[in-house]
Amino acid sequence: MKPLLSALANVFQVATLLAICGPAEAALQCTLGTGVALNFGTYDDSSLVTRDVSTTLSVSCCRTSVPNPTVGTLSIALGTSAHSGQINTRQMKNGVNADLLSYQLYFRSFGGTVWGDGVTGGSVFTQSVSVSQNCSASQAVIPVGSAIFGRIFVQQPVSAGNYGDTVTITVTP
Repeated sequence: MKPLLSALANVFQVATLLAICGPAEAALQCTLGTGVALNFGTYDDSSLVTRDVSTTLSVSCCRTSVPNPTVGTLSIALGTSAHSGQINTRQMKNGVNADLLSYQLYFRSFGGTVWGDGVTGGSVFTQSVSVSQNCSASQAVIPVGSAIFGRIFVQQPVSAGNYGDTVTITVTP
C-alpha cells in the first residue's frame, strides 16, 4: 500500500477572475470575489471510495439602469485545467515531480453535471437573479445556487505530495 497523499492545500485556485459585463448598456454588472478554493485534503490511493469535497461561492451584482428590480440571468463557467488543458479530463500536478492526479468539478451534485464552459466541455451553470441595488451605491451579494462539487477518482497510482491546479471562473450577467 502506498502512503496517504496530501492532495493539496489549495487544489482549486482561481488564476484569473473575469467578470464579463457585456456592453455599456447592460442592465446588470456582476463580479466574483477572490479566494475561491477547493481543498481535497488527504487522498488515499488505495481507497475504493472517491474523494469528494465541495465549496460554496457568491457573486456580487448591481444594476446599471432601470427597471427596479432588474431581473437577468447569471452564467458561471469553469475553464480548462491548467495542467491537462481540458475540461473533461482535469488534472492536478504534484508540486515536486510530474505526477498528475485526475479530478473533476461538478454543479448540483457529486458526479452530476460537469461544470465547464459549454464549448470545449461540460456545461455552464445558469441562475436567474433579481437585483435592486444601483452600482453607484452597493452590490447585492447573491449566493450561487450550486456549490462547486469536486471529485478525485479512485486508486490513481501517484506519489505522495501536494497537488494543485488552476481553473478560470467566468461570470456573465
